[in-house]
Amino acid sequence: MRTATKLNRVNRAAALLGLLATTAAAVGCGGVTDSRMSARDKATKAACNRYQQCGLIGPNADDAYVTYDSCSTVWSANWEQAWPATTCTSINQAGLNVCLNAIAATDCTNAVDFLLTLGKCQAVDVCAGGAADAGSGS
Repeated sequence: MRTATKLNRVNRAAALLGLLATTAAAVGCGGVTDSRMSARDKATKAACNRYQQCGLIGPNADDAYVTYDSCSTVWSANWEQAWPATTCTSINQAGLNVCLNAIAATDCTNAVDFLLTLGKCQAVDVCAGGAADAGSGS
């Protein structure tokens, strides 16, 4: 169980670092769309389903989240930070699909794979307009 505890700590730290990097990379113009909220909800569900499949949701000390709802609350906020309405004006469906597929395929015991997954879910890949075009000058 100590290995699982260490992995959970690494996963949590990796998630925080990935989200900070994603947030720092996201700049642009504003707007709120239903597609962004739908993308957030799909990514939240995918992440929490994966945590559940990996046995990381439950009351044990080694679990990442006590309940599925607590996982959903945290990951919804994570995606909201990664793809904020002010910079993510619309969703690149192909990029979102890559992100969702990466989440579903993430190795439960490999922190590096977890980081690679976060790299496939960045605003520059998932957002169309705003974040993706922010530095292009067009």
